Amino acid sequence: MTAVSLQGLANARHAVSQDRPSFHVAPPKGWLNDPNGPLFYAGYYHMFYQHIPEGCIWSFGLVWGHAVSRDLVTWEHLPPAIVPTPGGLDADGCFSGCATLDEDGIPTLLYTGVRLRSNGAAGPLPPVECDLQLPFIESQCAVRPVDPSDPKLTHWTKIEYPWMALPPANWGLGGWRDPYIISRPGENGSDCWALIIGSGVKDNGGTVLVYKSKELLDGWQLHGELCHGRGEGSTTGFIWECPLLTKLPAIPAQTARGGVASHSSQSCASTAGAGDLGDKPYFFCISPDACTNPSYYWLGRYDAEAMTFDLKSADGPYRLDLGDILYAPNTLEDKANGRTLLWGWNQEKRTKVDAYDYAGCLSVPRILWAEPSTAAVTAACSSSTSSSAAPSRWSLHQQPVPELSKLRVTEATSCWRLSDDLPDESAELLILGSARLPLPVVSGPFLDIELVLERADPGCTASGLLLTSTTAEGGAALLYHWDSGVLEVVFEALDPHTLTFSLAAPGARRVGGPLLRPPAPGRPLSLRVFLDYSCLEVFTGDGEVLTARVYRGVPASTDAAGGLTGIGASSAAGIDIISVKDDKSEGNAGATRVLHCEAYQMLPAFPVFPGTIDTDEEVLAAEPIQLPAFGAPVAMTVEAL
Repeated sequence: MTAVSLQGLANARHAVSQDRPSFHVAPPKGWLNDPNGPLFYAGYYHMFYQHIPEGCIWSFGLVWGHAVSRDLVTWEHLPPAIVPTPGGLDADGCFSGCATLDEDGIPTLLYTGVRLRSNGAAGPLPPVECDLQLPFIESQCAVRPVDPSDPKLTHWTKIEYPWMALPPANWGLGGWRDPYIISRPGENGSDCWALIIGSGVKDNGGTVLVYKSKELLDGWQLHGELCHGRGEGSTTGFIWECPLLTKLPAIPAQTARGGVASHSSQSCASTAGAGDLGDKPYFFCISPDACTNPSYYWLGRYDAEAMTFDLKSADGPYRLDLGDILYAPNTLEDKANGRTLLWGWNQEKRTKVDAYDYAGCLSVPRILWAEPSTAAVTAACSSSTSSSAAPSRWSLHQQPVPELSKLRVTEATSCWRLSDDLPDESAELLILGSARLPLPVVSGPFLDIELVLERADPGCTASGLLLTSTTAEGGAALLYHWDSGVLEVVFEALDPHTLTFSLAAPGARRVGGPLLRPPAPGRPLSLRVFLDYSCLEVFTGDGEVLTARVYRGVPASTDAAGGLTGIGASSAAGIDIISVKDDKSEGNAGATRVLHCEAYQMLPAFPVFPGTIDTDEEVLAAEPIQLPAFGAPVAMTVEAL
């Protein structure tokens, strides 16, 4: 996209509605769900997504929205890449899929087209043995760019025929959708293409089917099952939607933990060389049944020859996100930067009935790394001579892409660093039990916060952030509980007598759970917190994520100079760092030590929000063409209020 100045981006904020996220990918209006087909081509990152342009609830008629970026953080909207064709196999919706480059390097989008059984104009029903008896018929379809020399891939046209028309006969499947390429000819010794499709055996459990072909758009044959959860439907789901399979790179040494640059990885395994711990694992992920469920992942072995993932011996299933809004992720192998990227769908959780012109956004892009598990690190550090002592288990480490820091506003009136307010490098900040430290200087609902907290004494039960509210839907508290290892967001926690935040409030709602890799006793917790209006994404230093919605409204604005500076100033952003103490603790017990804090206001991801897409462009996208097949600190304290 055309380069714009920092000031230009700042000015663009006036075009961004203040009651919606601004630095997450989302359409100008309407409904968004699954991310589809992330692709890097000709210097641009392409992101596609499920989209209803003229409504804010899910419905049939989904199109593929399209946005492009050179840096993953500043984006430009383009016309929809795929729209339904009346009377076609996708007449009632262009469901999820993937993107790849064909044998000649031409971008190709593979997707599931759907037509309602009741839509007589969209063709006959499938043969009885291939009819899944769903309200809609699924076919596997494709589009290619009208002009591959256009780096933005602005316009697309459909392949006239389905590259797979029917599901396997007599399998009793409950779905057949969401294609995802797992290998291509010449990759890992393979002489063919291979892909997976999400499915499940009715009333039994989920499954992922594997297909292979010599050509991308023709000749696909069912190879078998990648893996399955038959008999486990009540725990892992009956239909495994949006399946993913990709090999993870090992986390580099000295990686910023959770995106907090001042706290890097110092584990023995990282500095000793993660390659000593065995082959890197494959990441297998599914989204079961419906968006009210979490997405699950396993780490394990993939047999490229047999085209099977060893689910029984894999580590998992684990929740990909501790929150309650992320679903249907998709990945991109960012080969130029040696990393695997993931986006998910961040759903809405509104409780207030009102008129809205948008619903949903994508998560910030995450990097996925394979990191030696605690057991592996212990064994590797305990033996420097015997390779047999090194286990092969790994953990998933997720962190935000470093490019997000480009959106930070670094002027003195728009950011705050704790280190700038401390008298010297040996000083520390203590927040006493039941006290709060207002986050100074920064204002508004679009923020990036780095935070490193430490339990200062046993009387402290939890530490975190209090997000105050200006709306009837209420604020929330982001808390880490030191004894249980639970990271959570607590909602509706108002004491009915004092109307103040209270963990003991009746009816408080909680979203989160125990960390798989909590900080060791006596060690600090590192957090990277993105707050984009209602969208809250929290990354821990050990690579776990919690995503939630907090509809707290827009904090009261301040004067142009900020007007709120220094430790102890009130918070224009409506955010306090808090320390929760045990009910039995007295006096100043229950303190939290703040080792690091930086907060920045954020620029929008889209400098320009376009109007509606021209009708001619939609027609062009829908029109098919025929193509051939293919040390001692000084304490500063914040006392209890």
